[in-house]
Amino acid sequence: MLSQSILFKSSKSLFKTAARSFGAMDQINKELFEHKFTNDLDFRSSFDKLKCFRVMDEDGNIINKSYEGSIDDATMQKMFRTMVMMNEADVVYNQAQRQSRISFYMTQLGEEAAGVGSAAAIKDHDMIFPQYREAGAFLWRGFSIQ
Repeated sequence: MLSQSILFKSSKSLFKTAARSFGAMDQINKELFEHKFTNDLDFRSSFDKLKCFRVMDEDGNIINKSYEGSIDDATMQKMFRTMVMMNEADVVYNQAQRQSRISFYMTQLGEEAAGVGSAAAIKDHDMIFPQYREAGAFLWRGFSIQ
């Protein structure tokens, strides 16, 4: 069985080459993006900053072993291919929008897993209403880029 960790590690170089930066990234208040992580899914009623739940660390290692193997290999590979396709489509469509070849496009950069993962988690007969930055859900359902 192909592990999630191996799939992630083999794709690290792809994500590094696909990474893009926009505008004055060096002028951002980095404190806004500092997160504490947890592998315990815990809901509370509080105004404290929420910890970001994760199953996998930055190196692709599963840190909460109870989730390992919870997604079959075929589904995981389809999710990965869909997220990469969405990322590559973003590059093309964003450039077309910047060149005035299309009037409007919002990228899904960094949000690929949210749209694809949400669509993958529900049944194919369940209704979805994707909007901006959720084109990955359309791709998951079989819509083409064209």
